[in-house]
Amino acid sequence: MAKKYVFLVSYILDNQPQSTRVDVDAESLTPDQALFYLQSLHAGALPGLITDVQVSRVDTERTAFPPGHGRQP
Repeated sequence: MAKKYVFLVSYILDNQPQSTRVDVDAESLTPDQALFYLQSLHAGALPGLITDVQVSRVDTERTAFPPGHGRQP
């Protein structure tokens, strides 16, 4: 089974900030690839309404639990 990589994609849609999680098989995701995904996600949006696409990789190993979960001082 291929490893999935998780990315947080932040963008502006019709002047409103948005973000979504994207799971992919590749180790990287470019803003252009993310834009292609977002255009399919928001198929009804006119071209050019999705702007300022930013991609951040999420390390699921480090963010699996909330800070301090199950820890005692």
